[in-house]
Formats: sequence, C-alpha cells, structure tokens
Amino acid sequence: MKRNIQSNIKLYIFQLLILGIVISFSACQDKDEFIPDPVTGDINDFYEEAQGDYSQAIFDATEDYVYITNTNTSVHVPANSLVNADGTTVTGEVTITFEDVMNKGESVIHNVPTVSNGSLLSNEGTVYFTFSQDGVELSIKPGVVLVLRITDNDTDQEARLYEGYDAISNRNWVHSNQTLLRDSWSFFWDGKDWIDSGYELYVTKTGWYSVSTEISVTEVFSQPMCIELPTELFDGSNSDVFLILNDYDTVIALEQDSEKMLFCAEFSNTPLGVNAKIVSISSLGESNYHFGMSNAILNVANSEIIIAPQPKSKEQILDLLGMF
Repeated sequence: MKRNIQSNIKLYIFQLLILGIVISFSACQDKDEFIPDPVTGDINDFYEEAQGDYSQAIFDATEDYVYITNTNTSVHVPANSLVNADGTTVTGEVTITFEDVMNKGESVIHNVPTVSNGSLLSNEGTVYFTFSQDGVELSIKPGVVLVLRITDNDTDQEARLYEGYDAISNRNWVHSNQTLLRDSWSFFWDGKDWIDSGYELYVTKTGWYSVSTEISVTEVFSQPMCIELPTELFDGSNSDVFLILNDYDTVIALEQDSEKMLFCAEFSNTPLGVNAKIVSISSLGESNYHFGMSNAILNVANSEIIIAPQPKSKEQILDLLGMF
C-alpha cells in the first residue's frame, strides 16, 4: 500500500513537470505571435521610381550647343569645351543629362531640401547637369565657362548662388564662388527667338546649382519640430519626412532621432507662427508606398505632430506633391 502511494506521488509530480513545460512552451508561442515584423523597405526605391530618367539630349561636342527645357531654363555649351579624364578634347556625339527643380513638389521628389549650414533657404531655381560619352562622364575644359540661365521675371536682389549639394553624402548647400547675375538675354536657336530675363550663372564644372535666398525673420521658432510615425512600420530607412513652408519655396528634410523614434529638425532662422505642411513618404518594398500629410503652425503648441501614413500609389503621391 505504501509503495502504491509513493508511485502515485511520483507520477503526480512527473505530470506536474510535464504540464509546466507545456504551459511554458505555449506561453513562448503566444509571446512570439505578438512580436511585430521587422521594418521593411528602402525609401530610395521611391525616389528611383518617382524621379524617372532625367532629361537627355545628344549633340556634337565640336559645335556650339544650347539645351533648353520646357521652363526655358537653358545651358549654352561652347564648341570643343568638354574633355576626357586625361584632358583630351572630346569629339563626336556626347550626351547631356539635365534636370531643373522649380517648385516645392519637385524638391521633395528629387530629395533636394533647401538648407545651407543650418539656415533655411527659399528656392528661386535649381538645376543639375552632367555630360557623358559612351557612359563615361566628361568634364568642362579648364578656362571654359558655361552659361546657365534660369528664367524668372521677378528676380530677388538677395538671391545667391549655391553649389556642392550631394543627395547621398549630405543635404546641404554651400555658397558658390562662381558668378551669378540678374540679366535679360536674347538668342536665336532652334528656329525661335528666345527673349527672357532672370538669373545667369557662369559655371566651370558640372553638378547641382541653386539660386536661393536665405530666409530673414524677426521672430524665430527656437525649438525642434518633431514628427512621429508608427514605429512598428516606419523608420529612417524606409521613410522620409519633409516640412514644407507655405509662404516660402522651402523644403526641409527632418532627420530621424533613433533614440526618441521621431523625425526632427531645428534651424536658426525658422519663422515663428508660419503655416506649413508636413509630408511623409514611405516605401515598404515592391512598390508598396505610403503617404501622410498634415497641416502645422510652427509654434510651441505644434512642436510635435503624429502622422498616420496611408497606402498610396506612386501616381497618387506625385499628384499630391503636384499641389506644391
């Protein structure tokens, strides 16, 4: 009898151990079910698809050439003005790649914020151009000056020329020592007399150039402007957030604070009380894009805003950015 009781006790203890293991295993399974999937996607996928191919044209490097966009932005390339890496003058057909960024929506699409060394800029006109032959990039011959013209019938006397922007390594413009004039011009090209006025840029190298004014304000918004996105889906790898000032041609890229899980920006000349739009663009992979937008007034009450991005197609996002 005593032996049976001991056996029953051992069996009961064994059953309790098995039950504990089962409960622990089940608890682990339940816990795993609530772990969110890792954030996916790459925001650069959106830019590559949305930007499309930059405008291109082919011309003879041994002849004078003028490239003109549909906004009347132009670049005059003198004959025999391009060289290879070894300094030899280029002959034959070459390709010019050109883009002009003339409004805030295009600044977002091309990820070209209007910021210089901690100060906000208002964009008067931004251009990018390069030359290549058989896929190899070319340079402008030393001593040769190209004339870039940005049409603007209401030029700003405070405008300055900026260069050095690099979308990969930084988002910052620096003052250029190349020449900027406010002038009018006329030339006959492609069967048409071109008569315009605006900004003339005299440049000796290819790349990005911007004609902009530094924002001047009497009252400054002196604290960070921060935006929160749902952290389970979005972070700085698959999302960008932009602050767009309504009364200026100004686009500000907010940087993610990984510790606070917020996208924030702070500048020395942000105008207090100005109306703005907050725009978020996210790419979750395989053309799965999300877009968020909110109104904001830059003051203490609106220093932190939550945005809930919604699924949008590339075309829908481009239409919404077209409002700017």
